[in-house]
Amino acid sequence: MNSKTVGTSSTMAKKLELLVLSGLLGAPCATILANCAAAPSLFAVHPAANAVAFLLCFPLGIYVMLERKSVADFRTRVLLSKLHMFSQVLAMLLLSAGGAAAYMTKNAYGKEHFTSTHSWLAGVTATLSTLNLLGGLATTFGGKKTSWQWKNPGHRIGGTLAFLGGGCSVVLGVYSGGWGISQLGEDLQFKVAGSVAAAYSLLFLKIVTSSGASAPAKKSD
Repeated sequence: MNSKTVGTSSTMAKKLELLVLSGLLGAPCATILANCAAAPSLFAVHPAANAVAFLLCFPLGIYVMLERKSVADFRTRVLLSKLHMFSQVLAMLLLSAGGAAAYMTKNAYGKEHFTSTHSWLAGVTATLSTLNLLGGLATTFGGKKTSWQWKNPGHRIGGTLAFLGGGCSVVLGVYSGGWGISQLGEDLQFKVAGSVAAAYSLLFLKIVTSSGASAPAKKSD
């Protein structure tokens, strides 16, 4: 098998991988957003914002950094790093909006906060994500010169843990409280949770299998 054939096979595999992940993440995200739009309320902001954050932004941020490992072109690596940062910042803004909506709704109905595994896990995940984001921003912009090319095992581990926590939080959130059963029903609850679990499992497998892969950057003036 020559190098051209190998390259074509690799490209096809990546396209198939991206297609599968897009379907597994896009379908539940669209389902949640559609049901939030069909029954708008203050609380609906919570599942809607979390769906976009955990099913689009966080996975995108993880995926582009994994793809960066196989990229040697300096400018492309920087572009992927910027996309990673943008997706993570957007995710945190969405999580803040979703968390505020849930908090305000519970206050309005006089309900206690942090009474479920979902809420505690979401809180821990948001805290870890915030700390990891701040650490990444400090490393990128905190020096004398902006650096888009750096490696920090702690940042990578923290990001992976936050990513996994986000996936578990979404699955638990679908079944937590009354929104999931009232808006989705048992059948869609199972399909959404299963699709999210499958997508996160595939991405985690990609994280594990690509942990040692890295392409040397070719800096361009």
